[in-house]
Amino acid sequence: MRIRIYLLLIIFATGGISKAVSPSIDELTSKAQTGDANSQFTLGFQYRLGRSVPVDYNQAFTWYSKSAQQGNPKAQYELAQMYEKGEATVQNYNLAFEWYAKAAVQNFAKAQYALARFYKEGFGCGRDFNEALMWFNSAAEQGLNDAQFEIGLSYLKGQGVEQDDAAAEKWLTKAAMQNNAKAQYYLGLLYCKDRDDQIKHNYKEAVKWFSRAGAQNHIDAQYLLGVMYCRGEGVAQDYKTAAKWFTKAASQGSSRAQLVLGACYWNGRGVSIDHAESLKWMSLSSMNGDKDAKTLKKEIVQKMTPAEIEDAQRRINKVKKIKGYVTAKELKDNEEDERSESTATGFFISPDGFLLTAYHAVRKSENIQVQYDKKQYKAKVVDKSESLDVAVIKIDGNDFSYLPISSKESQTGDAVFTMGYPLVSLQGTEVKFTEGSISSLSGSADNPHYFQISAPVQPGNSGGPLISQNGEVIGLIIARLNDMSALLTTGTVPQNVNYALKSQYILNFLKATPQLSQKYKTNSLELDRASSIERAKKSVVLITTYK
Repeated sequence: MRIRIYLLLIIFATGGISKAVSPSIDELTSKAQTGDANSQFTLGFQYRLGRSVPVDYNQAFTWYSKSAQQGNPKAQYELAQMYEKGEATVQNYNLAFEWYAKAAVQNFAKAQYALARFYKEGFGCGRDFNEALMWFNSAAEQGLNDAQFEIGLSYLKGQGVEQDDAAAEKWLTKAAMQNNAKAQYYLGLLYCKDRDDQIKHNYKEAVKWFSRAGAQNHIDAQYLLGVMYCRGEGVAQDYKTAAKWFTKAASQGSSRAQLVLGACYWNGRGVSIDHAESLKWMSLSSMNGDKDAKTLKKEIVQKMTPAEIEDAQRRINKVKKIKGYVTAKELKDNEEDERSESTATGFFISPDGFLLTAYHAVRKSENIQVQYDKKQYKAKVVDKSESLDVAVIKIDGNDFSYLPISSKESQTGDAVFTMGYPLVSLQGTEVKFTEGSISSLSGSADNPHYFQISAPVQPGNSGGPLISQNGEVIGLIIARLNDMSALLTTGTVPQNVNYALKSQYILNFLKATPQLSQKYKTNSLELDRASSIERAKKSVVLITTYK
């Protein structure tokens, strides 16, 4: 009681608890006019955001400029922002770069992050991943989570640094713990992959981070959460929860989520069967450019009644009106006319530049580029078989490391591995190793031309070699079982169901290719596992095609 009375006496004696009173605009302007840099910055800030005054970018630009010229790093940063966005001035990346740099050298974290962005994208300067990483580091060390995310992403993709999953995990975790949704998403992706023989995927951790990102409306995290609940990876299989996450992502415009959600409504997986709702989501996915949706939409329309189709059209029109979707006619009718870039894998079959890849990876391509040993080569198609989905392409040069093609028969259960370039935009351009076994001696619908394999295959692996433990090519990676088709047919998403064309059919195709004659090599290796992997790494290439 005495302590409380004593405190009250102090408060009364000092006139109560005082509150800081912000200066009025007139007072702030008066002080800024005398040359006070902090007042000039504050005045610019208030004009830019409309605090106590109407928004006025011209006034903001004027006062930021005065303060920035006196060396105020906050003003320099804000001035750079206005040059970058073209607010009250002509957009000028060069001047934005200069002002970001002035603030960055004063250890202003936001400016360091912005400067790193410019170096990464080449805005107002030459693109320089090393310089970008240096400035991201400076900002990250001060706790800026966006910078921590960028460093993690650099290590994940191998941009400016050697690809390093451990370092990526460290920095992504720092940013994710600060609730950075992008970091949470990529951390989830990292936990989905096998890093090496010792560190396997951790789906439980992946679900945790996808859930946190999904709660912040990260659209890709929501879609992948749906997939993981559908497959029962890291969580108990739960179609109802899967459908909820697919719905969240689909409602934000994810074409893949829209497609899968359409399949869910067709089969009644996690939702009640509703063919009109199925067609609605398939159609929206198709409008968003998903080619699988176009195919599956045609398939389900043939099984629907006219009344169901009419009902679906009403629902589609309602969504388009609310969400602002464009109609199919407003999109380019012929998607093949749009120029697009895609990646695949290939491998040398002779030392003088002949390569094998999947036909679907190079068909209708106007330009085929091969990246090998950090060099770019222009390639041309020598021969192809659309029915087998195999093609031979050629680049100029000699003395390339190559892989021999096996003429031996393989057995179910044989250990195999593959080398390739999956998901280059995410995983970078370092060749990736995956291993598994031959699951079946026939492919989809018991097709004898193919193996079914358990080795994980992602977009970009197509055209890569399937290799035996002693280093011989026993197959050509062709395709994954289409997840969406399987979901529509069976109501489940397949796991690691992939196909490879058998070497005996590759050899038959090559024998009929006049230009190759006897250039390609058959059985000639008996290497140990480590040597097989090393030779394969030196023999595969990244193929980029432009249509």
